[in-house]
Amino acid sequence: MTREELQSEIARHAPWYQSIDFPEQGISTTDDPANAMIDAAWDNKTDEISLEEAARLRPKPKWRFIQQFLPPLAGLEVLEIGSNCGFFSFEFARLGARSVTGLDVAPKWLANAEWARSVLGLANVRFLDCDFMRYGGEENPAPGLLSHLDREVPLPDNRFDVVFMSTVLDHLFFPLLAIYKMCRLAREWVIIDVPVAQGIDETNALARLAVAADNSHHGFTFTPAFLTSYVVRLGIPPDDIRAFRYNGGRNATYVINLRRFARTLQGA
Repeated sequence: MTREELQSEIARHAPWYQSIDFPEQGISTTDDPANAMIDAAWDNKTDEISLEEAARLRPKPKWRFIQQFLPPLAGLEVLEIGSNCGFFSFEFARLGARSVTGLDVAPKWLANAEWARSVLGLANVRFLDCDFMRYGGEENPAPGLLSHLDREVPLPDNRFDVVFMSTVLDHLFFPLLAIYKMCRLAREWVIIDVPVAQGIDETNALARLAVAADNSHHGFTFTPAFLTSYVVRLGIPPDDIRAFRYNGGRNATYVINLRRFARTLQGA
């Protein structure tokens, strides 16, 4: 595909929630600001750029910080929860992951991700329409969001080497169960990128919930002390949990090493 043809196709698939690079043609999906979904992209905001630039470049400002905390991915099987337009999944493939599976439930973003994957020629990346809480590791999972009609939450073991989630945990109905499920699914590493609760004593184990006025979505934020204490309670030694703060302390990436994960729940 020529540069001009690719630019035309990018515009046809707009808007784009993520800035995806196409190195062969030397362009990205949001070089033209008209192609970007502009909203309050505070989790990608740094002191050097405006909120509009943060939305246009999303999630590249965040990626500059996250990538330095990652374990080596070469030869590993990776699951991304909330893959959106595919940015992180593509980057993991570029870092040498053997395979990458991205989960999302938004048809628009899944379609954009699949189109970008085909243009990039990344045969080791695939995207599935499935809520993480409904996902059991199968090849063709049931699509859509977890609802009141579901009667179980699958908890499969040891399906991927690495399980990754960025700014998704805060929007789940059952974030603590999601963390436990991530630890069950992963063989080696769990990586969780989350906003950090602001304006409260971070040394205390606290959580905060905010709900949109129209009830369309919500957001959990936790103090670092809360998340660390919860992961320890699941059976992971404190020394195997590392939290890296960035974005002025407003975000944190947790890198959890599972080599000593007991995988048994003790007590009540």
